[in-house]
Amino acid sequence: MLDIRSFIDSIVCGVRTEEILTCSKQEDLNVNKQYRVIALNNLIENIPVFKLKDVWDKVKNVLNKAGVIVIKTSLYENPNELGDHSGDLKQICCNKQTEGTLLRECLKQNLILAESGEDCFAFVRREELSFFSDEQQKSFITHHDKRLNQFGISTKEIYSEGDYRQLVPGAGRMLISCVAENNKKYQTQALRLVQSIRWFGGKTAGANIFVCMVDEADPEFVKELNKWNVFVRIVKRFSTLHPPSNKLRLFELPEVASYDTIMLLDCDTVMVQDPYPFIDGDHFQADMAAGATVPIHLFQKLFAHYHLSLPRQRYFTSVSRQPTIWYCNAGVLIFPNAILKTFYPIWKNYTIDLSQKKCLLERRYFFCEQASLSIAFAAQPVPFRRLPAQMNYHLTSNALYRMNNCDPVIIHYHHMNNELGFIKNVTKNPSVIRRVNLFNHRLRRHSNINNSFKVDDHSRPAQKGAIRFRRRFPKTSKALPNDLSDSPSPNWLIVAFKRSKNP
Repeated sequence: MLDIRSFIDSIVCGVRTEEILTCSKQEDLNVNKQYRVIALNNLIENIPVFKLKDVWDKVKNVLNKAGVIVIKTSLYENPNELGDHSGDLKQICCNKQTEGTLLRECLKQNLILAESGEDCFAFVRREELSFFSDEQQKSFITHHDKRLNQFGISTKEIYSEGDYRQLVPGAGRMLISCVAENNKKYQTQALRLVQSIRWFGGKTAGANIFVCMVDEADPEFVKELNKWNVFVRIVKRFSTLHPPSNKLRLFELPEVASYDTIMLLDCDTVMVQDPYPFIDGDHFQADMAAGATVPIHLFQKLFAHYHLSLPRQRYFTSVSRQPTIWYCNAGVLIFPNAILKTFYPIWKNYTIDLSQKKCLLERRYFFCEQASLSIAFAAQPVPFRRLPAQMNYHLTSNALYRMNNCDPVIIHYHHMNNELGFIKNVTKNPSVIRRVNLFNHRLRRHSNINNSFKVDDHSRPAQKGAIRFRRRFPKTSKALPNDLSDSPSPNWLIVAFKRSKNP
């Protein structure tokens, strides 16, 4: 690692110690004098990206004319990596930098990357270049241009969103989120989803995770989420008539604007592999619904009601293989921010309207937000790319399910779990069985559940003729604690018996 003082001396000649403000936390910037050098020492990576503007404003306020900003930070290949903090998830850096993200921030702040060495980077204000010597100006501009040219970008007065995309391609900086009701069922599901991302997410394991709680959040649950470096937000209920539509509240968080890609997951999903290779960052991505839960005759009525042309049935549902119009499952949705800005208001308006017209969906009202998504997409099409089935793998015992050889990345288990969040294996797909077993094993190891709990009854398909029931411990046993952290043995045991041939 390069010593930050040595790096400063190589850039700014004759600078005195009292002319340098070294900051290791944001509060260090709360000063009333100006400095020749502002050194952010392993600070920027611990400032949430949505709070970075405040930091830059403070830096500029305390920086002298012809001043230099020095940032000491590690660079990563991917801003969503877990990094070196798998042992202590509270220490995950929430704003990891790649060379591209650092350059993008430099351009947005109208700065010049004057010099760099190992993990140190020096910036000067573009408009103050004339305060430096001719030799320094030439050196600063040459270094800046060289760095930009590595990404195929030339120096210009104003940079476009396309330029920024070249610096940060693909999914970029990701926000992953779920929206949960404040009850034990959804708390457990949300926690298991968070854990699965941190355990199995690969290049996305360190992404910023937001858990949105509807109306209120149990303080003990928030405390548990904090252990996993999660941002918790309280959101207003979207609809009292249609609770699944509450998920739309995520897109109204002001923090969303600070991310390149937003991934919304249902609470009843777990991540069992790295989804990063499947996310292109340029298209709205989702998979078709598992079945024709909103049949074509209802879509005919809906599209006529909203004076829209009914699309052709060009797609097939992902599980039942029924022909359908563009009708996606809303359990895994991936939006580039540029698309979300224009598309979300339309989806929101159709969802509000349709949720108040229950008669239009008849007995399929539960799928209101998926139907409104189809209507919004027809009203304003956006670049779309269908996700492969492994990115939203519906855990089902359906014998007709075509994905027998599919190795899932995100498992949508629906009700195939127990109260502790262990997932049942109801498929013969060996890859799915392996992923479920890995998740259950990791969860069991984390939770220190003792051998009296037969997890294997949930991580293997049941034998033919087996029945399951609960046997409760005596009344003197301890109840399941309210804290969802490492909990002691559960207060019930699941046992499977083979039916006897001779009753």
